[in-house]
Amino acid sequence: MLKKRMRFAAAALAAGIAITSLAGCGGSSGDSAAGSASASSAGGDSDSIKVGVVLKTLSNPFYVTMQEAMEAKADELGMEMVLQAPETETETEKQMQIVENLVVQQIEGLILAPNGSSELVPAVKEANDADVPVVILDSRIEEADLEEAGAHIECFIGSDNYQGGQLAAEAMSEALGGSGKVAVVEGISGVESSELRVGGFKDKVEELGGLEVVASQPADWEQEQGYTVTQNILQANPDIAGIFCANDMMALGAVKAIEDAGMEEQVTVIGFDATDDAKAAISEGRMYASVGQDPALMGEQALEVIQSIKDGSSYEEEYAMDVKVVTADDIG
Repeated sequence: MLKKRMRFAAAALAAGIAITSLAGCGGSSGDSAAGSASASSAGGDSDSIKVGVVLKTLSNPFYVTMQEAMEAKADELGMEMVLQAPETETETEKQMQIVENLVVQQIEGLILAPNGSSELVPAVKEANDADVPVVILDSRIEEADLEEAGAHIECFIGSDNYQGGQLAAEAMSEALGGSGKVAVVEGISGVESSELRVGGFKDKVEELGGLEVVASQPADWEQEQGYTVTQNILQANPDIAGIFCANDMMALGAVKAIEDAGMEEQVTVIGFDATDDAKAAISEGRMYASVGQDPALMGEQALEVIQSIKDGSSYEEEYAMDVKVVTADDIG
């Protein structure tokens, strides 16, 4: 059961936001100096909250959707929002630099989607030392590492990634008639969202029986690496029947590699995120399914939490957003 932060007076969060209990927790536009950046202003209102938002990247449509929703929500709430991100999801040091710069700008809240489960602990500690409340978005930071550094966060908001991996395994089993060799294309090794998605998939495959995982390799959330990794998997396993990718960028790379190998009638691909590009590929029959998240709702909820902290209102320490398998039948 999620814990309520009792030091704040009871008050409702924004109505209509669907929240479920957390069973688990995890890839363009803009220019780049300290990474890609955008800003949303409250029009100079002296009572507005200045919020720093650091996403994993803006080269992934998932985070572009999140960015757009957060800009609109910030305007609605009368917040001044400064949103920045590094070029790729491997740049933990760049995220550190962005946080440092934002703290110097005297932000009153920090929303961080970390590119590492442990590497961004110093960024959280720096915000703590400046009395800036921190909300972690999309991927967790290890609690033990936070405790060791004397750091803390106010709230975590993310999808149930483990459940998503399990749903992907069930969909794969159904698509393949319950048997066949499959492979997994992972995100960045050690990153919590990837570990949970992959772990959920493999655990459910073992539970269901019939499918055999013959390969599991990281592709760092990137489409080009997804293509290369899939090429290697196909060459080593010419009888493979399915591939699960831990995000849609890698899945789209996998689809291209499969098509280039002339194996599109043989290999079923399932991704994760249900981005517009992935849904287009599903509609075209090039990809079987993707596990859908709601990046817009996640970003909006993070801003709601910052607003609650400012107002002295209550909020949950953890929010989990539902996931679901999206197939051609769901797209129309």
